[in-house]
Amino acid sequence: MNKVICLFLLSITLTIPTLAQQKTFTLQGMIGGLQEEYIYLYKHDGETKELVDSVKTKNGEFKFESPCEQAFVAEFMVAGRKAGKAFLSPTKMSLFVHKKDMNHKFLIGKLKGSPAQDRYEDFQAKLSENNKQKLKIAENLEIPEIQSDSIKKNQFMKEYARLNQFKDEYYYKYASSPVIAYLIYQEYFAAKRSLEYIKEQLKTLKLANPNGMYVNNLQKRVNIIETLQNKGQFPEIKTKTLDGKEYQLSQHKGKPILLYIWRAWKEDQNQKYYDDIQNITNTFPSLEVVSLIRNSSYNMIRIPGTYKGKTWHPGPRPELNCIEIESLDQSVEIVRFLDRGFHAFLLDKDGKIIYHQDELNTEVLKSQILKHLSNL
Repeated sequence: MNKVICLFLLSITLTIPTLAQQKTFTLQGMIGGLQEEYIYLYKHDGETKELVDSVKTKNGEFKFESPCEQAFVAEFMVAGRKAGKAFLSPTKMSLFVHKKDMNHKFLIGKLKGSPAQDRYEDFQAKLSENNKQKLKIAENLEIPEIQSDSIKKNQFMKEYARLNQFKDEYYYKYASSPVIAYLIYQEYFAAKRSLEYIKEQLKTLKLANPNGMYVNNLQKRVNIIETLQNKGQFPEIKTKTLDGKEYQLSQHKGKPILLYIWRAWKEDQNQKYYDDIQNITNTFPSLEVVSLIRNSSYNMIRIPGTYKGKTWHPGPRPELNCIEIESLDQSVEIVRFLDRGFHAFLLDKDGKIIYHQDELNTEVLKSQILKHLSNL
């Protein structure tokens, strides 16, 4: 009996420090222009947006409190789709802002007590000053007297080159901050940085912040994109079809599969994809074709006889003789790693990519399917 009691006390002793070490954030503040309305707090991890909590304001005042192991980008959304972003840190913070300032951008100068937000604002302020100096040099280089003076011109060019290194130097200096990985993430999404640049930056990021959420998700994105580019094993797809059946790509091995991934628009614009799919399935009746439809909750169609709209969702089309899946707002994970264009992936019997096409061309696609199927 004494042994049981001792073990029980020991377990409590070991548990208490663990609980004490759990990090949380507390955020109190006020959003002007609100009375008794709900605020929704979302967490952006680089790939997805997750609802953390919601609270009802009282005269605009609110309080959020939640576990938080590391700083993250938060989005505050209020009625009327107004939203604002900020970096929340595992500490006590305060936020005071007016509803009219919620413009889907970062709330500069409004959040106090968050080291990550301070880092973000420091970067933006120094970047703005850096860009002003670059603009001034560019203007000076247009002056005829400087253009004709090679010494002065070279001095300005060297200074301009130095200012051009600002971002990389700042990123390296503060690589341990989650802000840096997030900024690199956004530059890559905006096509301002190449995959090779991201891979190079990850070497430093993984040393400086090995457990960083944005670092790890950025590495995952690189891995998947390289797999797609290098024709490796196609990532798993686990979802439901339009007719409500469970679908898991890995369970369909043993036969070639065509993944036909397209973006839905208005109904009349979608018809060309349906016609294309039917053309392929009629030509290759033994080929398993998966139509993966990228759709958005903002995709609206007009209600006949009115000026009102309603959200559009694809319905099953049995005549296509294919498996149909809707990825609503990138709900199917693989969609997040592809651009918004058309993609077709032909997989072998083991699920490995043997052909990829990123431009809608039915005849080329059919010829490639025929070529590869004959070799399987």
